[in-house]
Amino acid sequence: MLMMNRVLPGFLVIIGVSCLFLSAVAQTKKSDCPGFQDTVLHKFVYKFTDVMPEPQGGIEKVFKLITKYLKYPTGDASYSGRVIVAFVIEPNGSIDGQRTMNDPSGSKHVFSKQLLDILGSVKWKPGYCNGKAVPVLYSLPVAIEVGE
Repeated sequence: MLMMNRVLPGFLVIIGVSCLFLSAVAQTKKSDCPGFQDTVLHKFVYKFTDVMPEPQGGIEKVFKLITKYLKYPTGDASYSGRVIVAFVIEPNGSIDGQRTMNDPSGSKHVFSKQLLDILGSVKWKPGYCNGKAVPVLYSLPVAIEVGE
């Protein structure tokens, strides 16, 4: 029993020192946020950040705006599918570098133009990498389905 009293305090000291060391390493390690040189804006843009950008009021608010303002064109055309738009959320919360990744209307961009107009009216919280606001590429898919 005497041997146990001597070993246990020494063991706890080793664990305590290890925890302090790991904590110090975690605090000094810089986050590695991946990104790329954007060919639309001709600057470095991040794909993922420590804190990802989000619309003020939440994504639910954005989808309510889309539901309210996105209009299906009149006429014979029957478009259904997925609209995918992408844009860069700047450090000040504005959007820039809008682009259409997919639009069921093809080169007419019937839905993507409307969608980008709606998204341009939304104020965004920027993304952060290593505690600094940075430009982040954000993509948003929206399903277009024609109801009977």
